Amino acid sequence: MTSTSIEAYKNANKDGTVGQQAEDILSFLQIQGHPMTNKEIQKSTGLEISSVSGRVNDLKKHGMVEVVGKRPCKVTGNTASIVFPIKKVGKWKQIFLTE
Repeated sequence: MTSTSIEAYKNANKDGTVGQQAEDILSFLQIQGHPMTNKEIQKSTGLEISSVSGRVNDLKKHGMVEVVGKRPCKVTGNTASIVFPIKKVGKWKQIFLTE
């Protein structure tokens, strides 16, 4: 990761963007009701793929989503991991705001 990327993450984390993106992704996955790849999430939400990947990793780290398998991505056709939420959105706020 470059220092520019690290600095951008720190700034986004300070202004709440990171937490809001994670909350949005978690809510989106819960509403969809089925596992999705990062690229499918990106296409549906309009977020940058780097943001989706970063926030999904944050959510995995905190036990909010888990990888439940692999399948061909509906966007790229490539085999990719699919994630699904295992906890509710409110719990994410509690975890993220206490860090």
